[in-house]
Amino acid sequence: MEIIPLLPECPWSAFLPPTIKYCEDNLCSFITQPANTWSNLAFILLGIYLIILNQKDKLKYLRYVGPIAILTGIASFLYHASFTFLFQFFDLSSMYLFSTMVLSINLRRANLITANNQSLTLLVLLFSSMGLLYIFKPFGIPIFGLQVLAGFCLEFYLYKKSNKTWSYFYYKLTIAALAIAFIAWILDFKRIVCNPMNHLLQGHALWHIFSSTCFLFLYKFYSQKEIEKII
Repeated sequence: MEIIPLLPECPWSAFLPPTIKYCEDNLCSFITQPANTWSNLAFILLGIYLIILNQKDKLKYLRYVGPIAILTGIASFLYHASFTFLFQFFDLSSMYLFSTMVLSINLRRANLITANNQSLTLLVLLFSSMGLLYIFKPFGIPIFGLQVLAGFCLEFYLYKKSNKTWSYFYYKLTIAALAIAFIAWILDFKRIVCNPMNHLLQGHALWHIFSSTCFLFLYKFYSQKEIEKII
């Protein structure tokens, strides 16, 4: 769909517009897309909860899940509030931060990297993704999709080779939540279910709400004692 820039008199009009336009109509306001903006509070609230939870669990390898959830919520909030590529870049980068964290954890569990190289692997994957996003601006979502797919493939590999001493209950909840979120994303993006004038609830807002729960479910999955022993 053609991206129509904001009107010159609107607050964010001086910035380069993003590469994607979802269903919700833009308002000439500091909060350009209210439904898609305020729904990001789900990430922030869950992030605060995960920080508190990790203070109790004291799992160092999961200590960044809460802050990343908060960062994702803030970046996506600013992106949909402003309708600019600048904050779209940071929105996608925060998503890459989460997906590359999952990838680095799974690479460590698969003994493909050492514990000492886990942080370096995360940073290499993250900055490579951000570089690709900057060069190939329209391919931000496919880059994230490939990282999620790689994470699932690694988990399937671990499932096949392990003695299955840990539960996949929360991982299945993650897949279910992500599937619902992606369906909402597609229905909104393709205008299959779309009411542009609805500034209370949008399909993309549901994407935010359901995908935010993946932070909680994956935290619960990775915090199992059987997994903790090998990370």
